[in-house]
Amino acid sequence: MTWKNWRGNELLGKVDIAGRMAVEDTCSIILEAAQQQVPLDESTLLRSGRVIMAPSGPAGVICFGGGKGTGHPIVPYAVRWHENSANFQRGRKRFYLKDPVSQLGKSTLKKALEMRLGEVLR
Repeated sequence: MTWKNWRGNELLGKVDIAGRMAVEDTCSIILEAAQQQVPLDESTLLRSGRVIMAPSGPAGVICFGGGKGTGHPIVPYAVRWHENSANFQRGRKRFYLKDPVSQLGKSTLKKALEMRLGEVLR
């Protein structure tokens, strides 16, 4: 049997796009979980949560606290509240980003890759 219509480059492009979308889906789910745990105060830190995707390739960043490239002013207490204990209320806590990444990252990425790559390979 011979291949008459090899479209490998097209397939590679679709796989790259699917991988990028899976990473973005995963980052969005982790951001949602982190927003349920971030300390509130005036909700400035909560509103500063962003997913920023790299210009090319499947790389994404979840960030809180603003700063360069986020479109949000720097929230000076973001790191302090993430690393230090305080009297957080209403189920809020420190490690508001670290814990969701640890708990959800691997399994969520696996499911997102299965879904997105499954769409490409059907």
